[in-house]
Amino acid sequence: MLYLIIGLMTFPSLVGLFTLFHLFRGSKSPADSSNRINKVRLWWFALTREDKFVDLFPWLKNDEWDNINK
Repeated sequence: MLYLIIGLMTFPSLVGLFTLFHLFRGSKSPADSSNRINKVRLWWFALTREDKFVDLFPWLKNDEWDNINK
């Protein structure tokens, strides 16, 4: 039972570590490498307001199956 719990928690933990790594690493130019607050703000904005990104990424309008078949 313990191995099942550890197995189920591995993927979410890896996704969390991956997210934290990218939030706290330095940025490439032209972005300011020390501005971590804006990175967190952008991360939160992308998670909660995905409809605002449809104009930038038209594939967000489609079902995933439609994206694959294009």
